[in-house]
Amino acid sequence: MGEIKSMNRLKCPLTNDIISGLSMNDPEDLFSLVDYRNSRFTSSDPDKIIEFYDSFKDRDDLIEWMKERPKGVANIHEVNGNKEIIVVIPTADFNGEYAKGCRENIFKGLHMIFVESGGRGDFYFNYAFNCNVGIKKAMEYNPKWIIVSNDDMERIDDTDVILNQLSEIDQQKIMVVFTEPTIYHSYPISVGKKRLVITDFALLFYGLRHKSERDFNLENRIKRRFKVKWIKGPGNRLLSKVLLKNSRVFLLTSSFAIFNGSFLVQERERINDETYINGWEDFDLSLWLNMKKFSYSIIDYKIGDKMGSSLSRTNKEIMGRLLRNIANQVYLDYKISNGLLA
Repeated sequence: MGEIKSMNRLKCPLTNDIISGLSMNDPEDLFSLVDYRNSRFTSSDPDKIIEFYDSFKDRDDLIEWMKERPKGVANIHEVNGNKEIIVVIPTADFNGEYAKGCRENIFKGLHMIFVESGGRGDFYFNYAFNCNVGIKKAMEYNPKWIIVSNDDMERIDDTDVILNQLSEIDQQKIMVVFTEPTIYHSYPISVGKKRLVITDFALLFYGLRHKSERDFNLENRIKRRFKVKWIKGPGNRLLSKVLLKNSRVFLLTSSFAIFNGSFLVQERERINDETYINGWEDFDLSLWLNMKKFSYSIIDYKIGDKMGSSLSRTNKEIMGRLLRNIANQVYLDYKISNGLLA
């Protein structure tokens, strides 16, 4: 096959793994074929996303597509600072408001590694992949701690607080550090198999508060088709046991987490599973940390979130996001069911 032409930074080039087994005369035609299914998945039109799911014959077919999906743009920008603690920050725009707030205010003085995607037009953006790119770069400096943070955060405590708190932690014992919880990070959550009658009733009540009955039923129809049995549940231990079978409660890293640098070196092949597409990779990671019983600590450092402030909040976009997340739930169910997180 001839050399693939260079592309706009908002698209990612095809790799040999993607084109293996396919034959086509024009690389541009091949790209259109690869791009077609992804264009349905990333569409803002829920009907197009449903068309995407309907194109797969079963769960394995969907997961195979997820694994082979190309990775998007991941450009590294570094801000020099204290390299004992390095902050990895995926961002859509290094020169944007959120990234600027991180480097000039929230994490000022610490070494920062921004991993810039192609923004809204980055059709193959993969959050887990961009996190991993930043983490691997951070490892080159052999830091004591690596913070992984969203860019849309809000300063509450000074940088000195986190420096002092982390200096008191025994790195020989503690692998992961959580901070004071918010509704977006360091909070308890659960996973388990749903109890058909009572859980369906609870999910219906919860779902109808956030979407129409049609949308709720549509989402669950797709989950049933792909045999999703393991689901996310409440962080309350008693309630999770009532609603779920084999429930497990654990702390969710989500938008902000701190990892022992040596631990990340040892587990570099596992940290963020890049098969997930912009969601649930944190759930997978947090569940794995809990199941492996890695030691953790909680420090008195507070940081706020502006979570989702750059995303559309229209009902259509919210529904699209929920439908896209079904693919991630299918993959999580597959991993739990096959003992891949134990």
